[in-house]
Amino acid sequence: MLPRRNRPKKKVTLRDVAAHAGVSPKTVSNVVNNWPYISDATRQKVQRAIDELGFRPDGLASSLRTGRSKTIGVVIPDITNPFFGQVVRGCEDVLYAAGYTIFLCNTSEDQQKEQGYLGMLVDRGVDGLLLFGARSDAATLSTIVHDAIPIVAEDCPAPHANTTVIDIDNGTGARLATAHLIALGHTRIGHLGGPLLRTAAEKRAEGYRQALEQAGLAFDPALAVPCTPSLRGGYGAALHMLQEQQPTALFCYNDLIAVGAMIAARHLHRAIPSELAIVGFDDIALASLVEPALTTVRVRQYAMGRAASELLLARLSGVENEASSHSVAVELVVRASSGAGGDGG
Repeated sequence: MLPRRNRPKKKVTLRDVAAHAGVSPKTVSNVVNNWPYISDATRQKVQRAIDELGFRPDGLASSLRTGRSKTIGVVIPDITNPFFGQVVRGCEDVLYAAGYTIFLCNTSEDQQKEQGYLGMLVDRGVDGLLLFGARSDAATLSTIVHDAIPIVAEDCPAPHANTTVIDIDNGTGARLATAHLIALGHTRIGHLGGPLLRTAAEKRAEGYRQALEQAGLAFDPALAVPCTPSLRGGYGAALHMLQEQQPTALFCYNDLIAVGAMIAARHLHRAIPSELAIVGFDDIALASLVEPALTTVRVRQYAMGRAASELLLARLSGVENEASSHSVAVELVVRASSGAGGDGG
């Protein structure tokens, strides 16, 4: 006979909880599965018994009974970008409160990795998907994710008709940023864009071109280049453009690129903002901490993550039965990096 301290602890069962709470096993099951027609008093009594006994429901058994795994797949392109950290925090806060667990997948901007993760999430039986910045095209995504799985997607193509789309107002943000630089007197404005095939990158580049056109300025392809949306990507692209094209202002796809461009400008002894004005996009925390503080287009990242999760939960609960489109508003936040000097000094 094993010494008492070494005996394996007996697993607490649903029946143990029922006996402890003085209710039927069926009532405990209903509470565990969030059945709506349970009085608050009974729910609290059962929850107290669960806490006191340390009962852990069998997730697999529960999913077989309810047809739900209570899991959500969240796919992001770059876990090192603080923008997505805030988005995921918003997602998690809403989903955790609703009793869901998330599987977080970072694709590192790699299409093959992205497709592998999506296949894994489908195989694991997630109840829904939150896709941010997917690189694969709609046709490829639709072969991996069947239309029975509700999706909320931002900055990526809708793989099927069961997709709710969230769109940051990228075009408006880009026009605001570029028009701000034009109003300061700049006529030679470079655009350090985002990755090719990224919807947001295309819309921000289009907004940049529209602002130039509206001001009567010619678009110069040599002043608009795609780059990796990172500090290193922004540094390299800016270093090349500042030496070869001599812009007096830069509108950058995101804040990380913009900060990389600021570092490149310093290495080339270009003073910001008197010799080079810089505007970013996103308004991550770093934007207000760099010197000079970065003028940028604000996207409320945490709120967007919450909104995406709330939309997905509405689809799962049947409150929202049809896919829909939603726009995320943006605003220009003017700080020191854009200054007041134009081409003339």
